[in-house]
Amino acid sequence: MEFSQVLSNRVSIRDFKDQAVSVEDLTAIISDAKQAPSWANTQPWKVYIATDDTMKAIQKAHLASAQAGEKGYSDLPTKSRKDWGERSLEHMNAWLEAIGEDDTMAGFTEANQALWNAPSMAYITLPKSAPVWSVYDAGAFANTLMLSAASRGIDSMVAYENVRFPQEIRDYLPISDDEIIVEGIALGYRSNDKINSHTSGRVDTNEILVIK
Repeated sequence: MEFSQVLSNRVSIRDFKDQAVSVEDLTAIISDAKQAPSWANTQPWKVYIATDDTMKAIQKAHLASAQAGEKGYSDLPTKSRKDWGERSLEHMNAWLEAIGEDDTMAGFTEANQALWNAPSMAYITLPKSAPVWSVYDAGAFANTLMLSAASRGIDSMVAYENVRFPQEIRDYLPISDDEIIVEGIALGYRSNDKINSHTSGRVDTNEILVIK
């Protein structure tokens, strides 16, 4: 598959088929993701993948907490959206407005709460002792992971929602308190639900690029 096609195949999928990703494919995706760069080759990441009954148990616990209106308490601190800066707010508000006007996104809240009906979820962790720069390394690892998945026809969804209640994840996976759960990436195969037809725009390259 051409790299340009891999890039276009990597989109956020908000509803997955009830079809498992094979252990062989999951392992191959993580093997590819290991090629991501890291500061001084520290390779600070670890990956825990929930599948089958483990995934269903996490989804059940997450749904109950979300429907009860429990406030998120992710391992990484969050920041009020109003403090993100003018440009970020402009893009975010445009995205939220587009969601509100798009009938295909009517089930967005329910999809969040159900963790996208994903058959598997890859949780990326860092040691608590890692410097803040390791978050950059984890991001590089995560993006490489998603592109590797896309090259195999496997879809993904990375979102804050996936790591919103970290204790519920630790209840079912052997993630120690010495690790920070940085990202959760849903992996599976997109369903035919209309919610997957929504796509987000990107700003013009000239708005973000300076070459001098």
